[in-house]
Amino acid sequence: MKIVHVMECFAGGTFNFLVDLTSELSNEEHIVIYGTNRENTPKNFKDLFNKNVKFIEWKTAQREMKPLKDIKALWELYSILKKIDNIDVIHLHSSKAGFLGRIVSFLLGKSKKTIYTPHAISFLRLDVSSKKRKIFIWMEKFASFFGGKIVACSQSEKEVIEEQGIKNVTFINNGIKPLEIEKKVNTSDKITIISVGRLSIQKNPKLFNDIALEFIDNPNIQFIWCGDGELKSELTSPNIKCTGWIERKKLENYLANADIYLSTSLWEGLPLSVLEAMSIGLPVVLSNCIGNKDLVVNNGFLYNNKIDCIENINKLLSEKCLRIKQGKESKNLFFNNFLLKNMANNYLKVYK
Repeated sequence: MKIVHVMECFAGGTFNFLVDLTSELSNEEHIVIYGTNRENTPKNFKDLFNKNVKFIEWKTAQREMKPLKDIKALWELYSILKKIDNIDVIHLHSSKAGFLGRIVSFLLGKSKKTIYTPHAISFLRLDVSSKKRKIFIWMEKFASFFGGKIVACSQSEKEVIEEQGIKNVTFINNGIKPLEIEKKVNTSDKITIISVGRLSIQKNPKLFNDIALEFIDNPNIQFIWCGDGELKSELTSPNIKCTGWIERKKLENYLANADIYLSTSLWEGLPLSVLEAMSIGLPVVLSNCIGNKDLVVNNGFLYNNKIDCIENINKLLSEKCLRIKQGKESKNLFFNNFLLKNMANNYLKVYK
């Protein structure tokens, strides 16, 4: 089966998703049409994929809406796809590829072979004005008229899409390989609260900092943020350690030595970093947003504001048995619902 992936946002969690999916479906032929204008695209990205993956640059694609450039990007994508013979599936990833790609697939008569995974759909963004979010909603509705099946990353993302009157939507939970490292047993009084991701508006590092400040008088509590980004300057509390971008093994070691995973995100599709924390048995305290809300059953807490969050953290701090119990529930929830092999098999069913 020849599967053509189209992705403007060739970086971050969406990039990792594609690496994992193409690796797990290694018996299929994959062609990746990728945008070249993301600063945080790994320099050695081709080495991270299996040999069954071929690459074609999509040079004119860019994130923001710029009509003239978008028309050029549409024409370039049309030219690229027209030259590829015997396409079985066109899989569009994230909003820009989803919008332009569905128009192109319609023009090529391939709408029935097209699926679109938003990876946190555009109108969830809170880093833009309400007027712009309304434009994003209109664009998603407009693009849906050109056909193609929408496959959301989580049930809550599917539901928020359907609330806008958009049809032909299903969902496949994101999945990852479980971390191979074992969680370390904490025999001390010190507690580490960790978060992983890009320091951007989406991840809301200001709230993370404000929460950490509430525990500044407790020397036994340390906060760690693994990642970097444009909002690094917002992590000013002395009890926060910011590691920057680090090697994979170091990241896994930080997770293995942590006690609680904290997410302050404003919106998500279904966060891979939380899945990694769950796979080794960390209890989670997650902001109550799309994507996050699918990852809490009996394995932690959802919170709506800073006060809620602090109360939830204090419960876990005061009850070691609760931390252990919810950590075990995290692991069980992960292995029952969010394994990479299950995600890949479900996508293969949709492809076929």
